[in-house]
Amino acid sequence: MSSLAERLADAGGYVVDLDLTEGLTPGEVLEGLELEACRLDGCVLEGAVLRDCTFTDCTFTGCNLSRVDLSGSRFSDCRFVDCKALAVQWARAAPAPLSTRPWDLERCRLDLGSFRDTEVAGSRFTGCSMREVDLAGADLRKADLTGCDLGAATFAGTDLREADLRGAAGYVVDPSENRVRGMRVDALAAGGILRALGIVVED
Repeated sequence: MSSLAERLADAGGYVVDLDLTEGLTPGEVLEGLELEACRLDGCVLEGAVLRDCTFTDCTFTGCNLSRVDLSGSRFSDCRFVDCKALAVQWARAAPAPLSTRPWDLERCRLDLGSFRDTEVAGSRFTGCSMREVDLAGADLRKADLTGCDLGAATFAGTDLREADLRGAAGYVVDPSENRVRGMRVDALAAGGILRALGIVVED
């Protein structure tokens, strides 16, 4: 058992206001734990399993969450900053319905992940790398995607009404296949929408 697992187990499964820097080994399982107002700094959780855990008002900074299994875990008012989280199936987790921002991620690497069919309206993904992320069927109403790299991201049946994509790059969104009323884009990136309609954009 790693030092992180031991520390959380010693707390009796309910952890409040702790600074955590320990990690987990790939495949190691944390199950049914509750963390509130904790700060996870530089934790390496790559390939670990966080099953049916609850995180409330926690901050993840500089953590490696790549390929982490979030099955059944719930996040409420949590924030992720400068984290690496490649190939994460975010759709397996359950953002708390009462959160102002179900997902709040800033300058994170989220490439190859999936938010397919998730209800994440109002989420914040500012300055994130989201290359090849699956956003098909996701509810992203009023989401903040400013400054994101959305190269090869999948948009199909995605609800982007009133979402903010200003400064985002690399995306192609077909208005005939997605809900885009009120979506905010800048002039430079608008070509991604026009290309989806078969319109040739020239300088």
